[in-house]
Amino acid sequence: MHALDAVVASPPGARPEPVRLAQLALAFQHRLEHLPHSTDPSWTAWAAVHSALEPLPPSAARRRAMASLFLRRCGPLPDLPTLATPGGRLALLDRHALLSRLCALALLSRPGVMRCCIERRTRQAIESALGPALGALRAVAHEGPVVPAPVAAWMPIQWACVGYADLWHAGVWSHRSLRRMVRLALPARWPVPLSAVPSPHVSTQDALRRLNELYEGEAPW
Repeated sequence: MHALDAVVASPPGARPEPVRLAQLALAFQHRLEHLPHSTDPSWTAWAAVHSALEPLPPSAARRRAMASLFLRRCGPLPDLPTLATPGGRLALLDRHALLSRLCALALLSRPGVMRCCIERRTRQAIESALGPALGALRAVAHEGPVVPAPVAAWMPIQWACVGYADLWHAGVWSHRSLRRMVRLALPARWPVPLSAVPSPHVSTQDALRRLNELYEGEAPW
C-alpha cells in the first residue's frame, strides 16, 4: 500500500478537520520520502540506503521502497490521529528543526542550564540551535537550579538526546515507529551519560506546551 494511502486509511474516531488531516498525511509522506536525509550519519546502514536512493527521482517506486524500508526498520505506519498529537507533529519535522526542538525542550525543562553556560563555544552553539526558544529561556534562566560544570558544557546534540529521553519517559511517542523515526535523527551511539542528566525542574508536559507556543505557526500542519 502507498504510504500516504496507509496514513489516510486511519480508523474513524475523534479526528482533526479534513484539511488538517490532508496536511498531516502529506507531511508524513514527505518525511518518509526524505527519511535518509533526516537520519544521523552514524547510522551506517541508513547511509548506504541514502547512497542507493539519492540518484532516483521522486516516483511511486521510490515511495514504495521507502515505505517498505520504514516497515522493516521502524514499524507499522502511523495513523492520522497519532500524527495529530504533539509528539506526532514533532516527528514530522526534518532533522535540523527536530534537533532544535528537542534541545529547546530539554532546556525549557531545566532553565538553570542557560546561566551556567559560561564557555563561549558551548554558549554560542546552544544559542544558535534554540531559535525562537532562546529569548524565552534567557527570561527564565534564574528559575532553575544550577548544573555541574561538565553538564553545562554539553553541546546541542547532547541536549537534543536529553529532550528525546524526556519525551520517551513522558509517553509522548506511544507509537513505536514514530519513536524509532525520531531516534534515527540522533547519534547511533548515545552521547549522554544518563546518570549525569539533571532532573527536570519543569515537567516535560509543561515544557512541551511552552515549546508548541513558541514555535506556533512554523509548520503547515
